[in-house]
Amino acid sequence: MSQTETAAQLWDGWLEMWNVDPEAAHKIIGDTYRVHLPTTGATIDPSTIRDAAAMADWVRAFTGKFENLRYRTDLGPIVDGDLAVCRWYGTATCLGRTGWPSDVPGKQITWVGVDILRISQGRIIEAWTQGAETDVKPSAA
Repeated sequence: MSQTETAAQLWDGWLEMWNVDPEAAHKIIGDTYRVHLPTTGATIDPSTIRDAAAMADWVRAFTGKFENLRYRTDLGPIVDGDLAVCRWYGTATCLGRTGWPSDVPGKQITWVGVDILRISQGRIIEAWTQGAETDVKPSAA
């Protein structure tokens, strides 16, 4: 299987983990794992996420703060060596559980962002994620 095919399968698993079942992390996350998040406004210490179980716990906790949370691919994955880059967007209904100023119960929100995944032996071993709230959905939406 090519690196591009592997990246596409892992990205599908990544979306499954975020959209359907956090336990999908056990199918895609390597035995050693690191996640990198922006520090401004972070609600979790990324150094606590070192394996699939911790990733599943984080995803479950995050997604449980919203209703109808759904992530979709806007572009990618684009593969460069052991890295896969995807641009995504997400939509959700706020429940007022995050502490964010924009998290007003019932408010519809959209995020756009980019995830970079480092792949080794068919698993994700490192991830960088960056997202921001927007009022405009990507054109592919």
